[in-house]
Amino acid sequence: MQRRAGRAAAPGGAQGATGQPKQRKPHRFRPGTVALREIRRYQKSVDFLIPFAPFVRLIKEVTDFFCPEISRWTPQALVAIQEAAEYHLVDVFERANHCAIHAKRVTVMQKDIQLARRIGGRRLW
Repeated sequence: MQRRAGRAAAPGGAQGATGQPKQRKPHRFRPGTVALREIRRYQKSVDFLIPFAPFVRLIKEVTDFFCPEISRWTPQALVAIQEAAEYHLVDVFERANHCAIHAKRVTVMQKDIQLARRIGGRRLW
């Protein structure tokens, strides 16, 4: 059996063209694998997706702008508003996903969200 020329066994591991030891590339998952894992994780959880403190600051800022006479909120009211807001957002994204699938795409785009809101049927304002 003959050895191939140019493939000498390097002591202590593989070496690059410059004689430096080769560095391994970091492990990367295939596109979409991490996204599917996150979807499964968030579907199992019952926690809020939006952090509570920034959401409360936003609610208070909006109410101070539109009606400054309301200055206090009960914690139960804030939780109810956040639950309704997250339900609405999840509903819009779900319908936008259906619009993207109908267009033979897997990526949700801005036009999908606009169409989902337009044909949603429910008007809150």
